[in-house]
Amino acid sequence: MSEGRLAGRVALVTGASSGIGNAIAARFGAEGAEVVVADVRREPKLEDEQSVFDQLEEVGADYEFVEMDVTDEADIIDALETAETEFGGLDILVNNAGVYFQNQAHETPIDEYDAIMDVNLRGLFLTSKHALPALKESNHGTIINLSSIYGLVGGENSAAYCASKGGVSNLTRQLALDYAADEINVNALAPGIIETAQNAEWRETDPELLADWQESTPWPRFGLPEDVADAALFLASDESEFITGHVLRVDGGWTAW
Repeated sequence: MSEGRLAGRVALVTGASSGIGNAIAARFGAEGAEVVVADVRREPKLEDEQSVFDQLEEVGADYEFVEMDVTDEADIIDALETAETEFGGLDILVNNAGVYFQNQAHETPIDEYDAIMDVNLRGLFLTSKHALPALKESNHGTIINLSSIYGLVGGENSAAYCASKGGVSNLTRQLALDYAADEINVNALAPGIIETAQNAEWRETDPELLADWQESTPWPRFGLPEDVADAALFLASDESEFITGHVLRVDGGWTAW
């Protein structure tokens, strides 16, 4: 594709087969980007979720799939090499891959804590670290990190997750400072309750938790992956050139209380 707000740009999206990553990758492709779809799996986690590859093909977008675990530096390097060899470089990195488990701090198994930190924070750092040299060569260098409302405020039974996403929010601000002179925009998105596979079971089986989430969300519905993709497109486009170090809340007013 040659038209669209991201025409001529190359994007790498981690965790891109499902949920928010799926929607972002599909939206970027529809706006003209060449997309490296990076994930540990090809198929979406929910049966009724459309394949990101079908969506990209429907709009005629160029894409490549790479099997990538963000905790594995070799996988990260391979994904970035794919962007270089297939599309000639990298302009946009979306650090979307993440995991979430619920537990109070005193009941959190250490392997669960380590998994959350390894994927959500360490993996994001490693992917950014290895992508930055390519982004410095771009005229549109952009990093979009997926934080969370729980990277801004506390969340019940989510100590490890809050710690990881708080780290994402502040790492975003620091990377923005470090690379402003290189004109690399570094921002984050902080989604609220978005209807994805990550929370599908709780939405279907825990009416008390569902009611709490609804009460905490002033907007009369939960978010959709496409709502986050709209915000990601803005941060990836020329319209946000003078915005860096910002954590944009996509939460239906959750953090406005």
